Amino acid sequence: MQYIQQEELHAIREIVLQRKEELAENKREDLAESHNIYTELTTFRIELLTTYADSLLMEKEAANEVIQHWGNNMANLLVNRGLPLNLALEEISYYRDVIGEIIKEEAKNNDFSLDAFYRVISHFNTIVDNAIQFVNKSYVKDYTEKINYAQYAIDELSVPVVRMTEEIGILPLVGDLDTKRAQYLMESALEKGSQYRLKYMNIELCYFSYFSIY
Repeated sequence: MQYIQQEELHAIREIVLQRKEELAENKREDLAESHNIYTELTTFRIELLTTYADSLLMEKEAANEVIQHWGNNMANLLVNRGLPLNLALEEISYYRDVIGEIIKEEAKNNDFSLDAFYRVISHFNTIVDNAIQFVNKSYVKDYTEKINYAQYAIDELSVPVVRMTEEIGILPLVGDLDTKRAQYLMESALEKGSQYRLKYMNIELCYFSYFSIY
């Protein structure tokens, strides 16, 4: 970045910041028409635009930190609201083109050398690429954790130890019993038996019969 005056980079940053509400609103309207999704993402768009603008003046490591923070928050929102990953990726890519045009126009107006223009646009593209990677990784992590938590809750419900007396409990088994569920069942049954201070545990095998009446 040493071939570009800081004033020129500040000018690009200011243009993006001045237009961030306008750009965020344009994307909101476009998204509502093409995806029929009404989740309010304007705050995240403005944060992304602000981060993009500020990152132009940052070194790579500092830019990565702020982009990662945005990516983590965006991925968390998508997972919690059941929205697809491609929604965030589309947002990120959309502003690559928009801000790229702003950089190009400023480069023309300020007579950037080819080398100087390449340095700015290359730095910005690296920021955008990192945003994609951070959102991808964070989305997969959050989604996996949510699935694992849901599976844990299902497993918990599938091991209903019921205390019959002070010392006797019953464990009804319903459904298929694969290796993974059997292992979890044994561990959970022992844990609950210890928690309830049971001496005996009765295992009840449950099955369903289906009758057809003609």
